[in-house]
Amino acid sequence: MALAASGGSSTSASPPARLFGPLISAGDLDAHVRLFTDVFGMVEAGRTRLGRDSSQALFGADAGAVVLVVLQTPGVHAGALLARFDAVSAETIRTYASRVDRDALKVIDFYAPDYEAALSHARRLGYEVVEAQAEYELDGGTFREAHLWGPDHVVTAFLGGPASFFADFAQVTDRLVSEVQSISAPVSQAQPVIDYYRAVFGWDVVYEYAIDDPSFAALVGVDELKLRSRNVGVSTREPYLGLIDYGLPDHVGGSLKGRCVAPRRGLLGAVITATDGDGVLARAGVAASVEVDVAPFGRVRLALLQPPHEVPHLVVSPIATS
Repeated sequence: MALAASGGSSTSASPPARLFGPLISAGDLDAHVRLFTDVFGMVEAGRTRLGRDSSQALFGADAGAVVLVVLQTPGVHAGALLARFDAVSAETIRTYASRVDRDALKVIDFYAPDYEAALSHARRLGYEVVEAQAEYELDGGTFREAHLWGPDHVVTAFLGGPASFFADFAQVTDRLVSEVQSISAPVSQAQPVIDYYRAVFGWDVVYEYAIDDPSFAALVGVDELKLRSRNVGVSTREPYLGLIDYGLPDHVGGSLKGRCVAPRRGLLGAVITATDGDGVLARAGVAASVEVDVAPFGRVRLALLQPPHEVPHLVVSPIATS
């Protein structure tokens, strides 16, 4: 078992852009609201309906109108954004069979201070937590991980490990689970995505680790792997994106590049909040945007960015009002 880990965090007082959380295309809004509120402690912060023209300007010609539901973890910036498109798709971005495929987001991670209690809570509510669980060693200690497959093949993870480690990797540590801690993103090529994030959002690699462990291979459904992750964001203490290379043979797993398109259901992309919306869009070379009122953010500009792995990033930036 070869293991390596290193960490770091940004000290920027006013980051130009922050990862808010996942963007999920939901076939059934209520099912996702129940999952994230009952299991992961979020609250519904607002609902907004975008008409067909605004929705299609953002998400493409097949989207139709859309209802956006903002969920948020109390006391912190992080949350999730659900999108229920009128043109409900029969397809999901991922399936259980494509769980190691690249170029789409995969797992939304939450730290569970009392790991067993969090799993028991989810099971009591009727959710199926995958029986295969991983236990692996990093420089910070022994870690445990279990996956919950939710509606539309959206995968969430409970992470257990030393409280001293997660003090630098989560803000909410006194509840059943934390805020969104990270979102994993298996990619075919990590460096172009890292370069994009650095240039457009001002992010950098804040943590790196490696896992060569049979239990983790079993959790993701392969015989063996040599996982390497480069985690990019503002800081380890805010949600970040984990760019993963599973180290699998070429014949294992494929690419989902091009499948993350609305209204296809599942973990569609990421939501970025930006105080410097003009700068972010200029650096991304994106001119098209939509101005709308989105609770609880207020009057905002919405724009959809496509990094090199073609996973949509919805940028939410405030519009000054007189």
